Amino acid sequence: GAPALVRDWLETAHAKAGVNCSGCHGTPWQERPTEAACKECHAPEVRGFLAGKHGMRIAAGLTPMKPALARRAMRPEAAHRSLGCTSCHAAHRFDTQKAATEACVDCHRGPHIDAYGKSAHSANGLTCASCHLPRVEWRDEDSGEKRILVQHNQNETLEPAERLATPR
Repeated sequence: GAPALVRDWLETAHAKAGVNCSGCHGTPWQERPTEAACKECHAPEVRGFLAGKHGMRIAAGLTPMKPALARRAMRPEAAHRSLGCTSCHAAHRFDTQKAATEACVDCHRGPHIDAYGKSAHSANGLTCASCHLPRVEWRDEDSGEKRILVQHNQNETLEPAERLATPR
């Protein structure tokens, strides 16, 4: 119920930054905010998401991607989930730790994913996001502001072994 939602929200960076309910839900109230609400503060992340495999259908004006439409192996129980910002960043909680691995394995499957929990990657604190959704430096072209953000366009990082093994 509402007390649990408020408790989840109170633990987030959004709450600490003073973003209240209407910051995402807007006025008039929107029951389920879309990526447009996220884009108000997270424009580079949303652009990356919409350019990637997870958000490409939304960017094309279609219904959101669902694991059932994917060409890679997915978990059958996830088949009909609609992918959007809150698919990985649960609404009100926005837990980036959960989004970094748990959200991935909730939908994806295969030998690489199934082996993760017992791998050196897991033991060393590397997550799915470490390679497939890396943190990058971003600079606002207008203000010159620099910050580190997660690159949500995973098209360039689907096969990170080749990228990571190549000296730059």
